[in-house]
Amino acid sequence: MLMRALLTADRGAVSRMLVECGVFSGEEIAAALEIFDSGEYALFGADVDGVLAGYVCVARIELTRSTWYVYWLCVDGRWQRRGVATGLMAHAEEYVRAQGGERLVLETSGRADYAGARAFYEKAGFAVVGRIADYYKAGDDCVYYCKVIG
Repeated sequence: MLMRALLTADRGAVSRMLVECGVFSGEEIAAALEIFDSGEYALFGADVDGVLAGYVCVARIELTRSTWYVYWLCVDGRWQRRGVATGLMAHAEEYVRAQGGERLVLETSGRADYAGARAFYEKAGFAVVGRIADYYKAGDDCVYYCKVIG
């Protein structure tokens, strides 16, 4: 697995994997692509056998000294449960550490179809630090995670 910075040419593959993973709404996909297009975030991809198998997006949180946010982590369905997400997260942590970052924060849905994502984050060492009921919409809580890496 090769970790690399994403290129503008990767946009189509990123868009496809966001759609095909089946959990993101059209509005969420549009937001992810807007972030991709902005050039203001660190975007890394995992290539497996010459194919973009997943990507991660991180950025320092403004007004903090060393806290970074994981905005997106998505793995193509054909590559899930094969270590791609683990590799991407490890790469993101290494990058953030090299930039002086000391912690990663992320949020995800509390819906049942996000149980696998939450289990992944917890296995990766993230701790639940908060939950807001009905945050995204009725029945869709926001679960906040944090991991100290520095």
